[in-house]
Amino acid sequence: MAKRVTIKEVANEAGVSVTTVSFVLNGKAESVPDATKERIRRVVERLRYTPNRAARSLVMGRTNMIGIIVPSVTNFFFAELVRLLQKKFAEQGYDIILSNNEESADNDLKYVDLLSGRNIDGLIFTPGAESLLPDKANVLKERLDRITVPFLFLDRYIKGYPHIAIDNRAGGYRLAEYLLGRGHTKIGVVTGPMVLNSSYNRLKGFREKLNEAGVALSSEYIYEGQYDIETGERATERFLQTNATAIFAFSDMQAYGIYKKLKQLGKRVPEDISVVGFDDNVYSSLLDKPLTTMRQPLEALASDTVKAMLDMIDGKEFEMTCKLPAKLIERESVAQL
Repeated sequence: MAKRVTIKEVANEAGVSVTTVSFVLNGKAESVPDATKERIRRVVERLRYTPNRAARSLVMGRTNMIGIIVPSVTNFFFAELVRLLQKKFAEQGYDIILSNNEESADNDLKYVDLLSGRNIDGLIFTPGAESLLPDKANVLKERLDRITVPFLFLDRYIKGYPHIAIDNRAGGYRLAEYLLGRGHTKIGVVTGPMVLNSSYNRLKGFREKLNEAGVALSSEYIYEGQYDIETGERATERFLQTNATAIFAFSDMQAYGIYKKLKQLGKRVPEDISVVGFDDNVYSSLLDKPLTTMRQPLEALASDTVKAMLDMIDGKEFEMTCKLPAKLIERESVAQL
């Protein structure tokens, strides 16, 4: 193994002090002549010097590392969100450490301890559904109250803690408005776990608009599950036993399961039943009948999260964002009755 080059060796080779090299590498060398800067950069390149992150963090008081915990990057929503977060943090000179909790409360506790113990500068946290059950949430809150790094919830949250989320209630309301406008009043609803604020608020907004229109949403038209394909398949079997003319899936992944089951049963979208989703995953426009869905503002969500996290690291106050709007993307999956 090659011996690691030290900053002192770079300084000796360039004929300057260690402090001068440090200033140049950290972009704080306003008073250093340009010729000296260029000489230092040539030495750094020739010696293939890379800064020692641990030593630098001791000097700077920061590691420039952000911990991120999400349910699973197999879910397109979280995969794309993490990609954007990594990109935007990198632009600010930060790297990320990623953990998947797989919707497990035990994993959430494990990774909160693990990441906060690695001297990260901040933690971004989307808890697993299990962690938001009342008894589990109390345990999680006790653990979070003990850690010393700034943290905020993303997408899913516990009230009273810093969080960034979209306006799920408005998104549910808008889809109800759209389906009613297309003549649908018998609508099956496929929710995610109702302990999640995303599920609770989407259903709340959906009910609100139906109530305004004098349309009832009975329990037989509500199917609670996970944000996955299998839930969509099971819900479809249930709703085909009713007179539902449309299905509102709370995630595009669920909608893919609905499409799959309908095809297996010889049913067509939207001729036999209409389908809408929520997320606007990359595949939703590529289906045989492109999916009408609510597009989550992932760019804005990532940008607001990065800004909030960096503000927290700097000890600044920030306003919690829960009103980022989703946008209706109308395609071909809803029939006009």
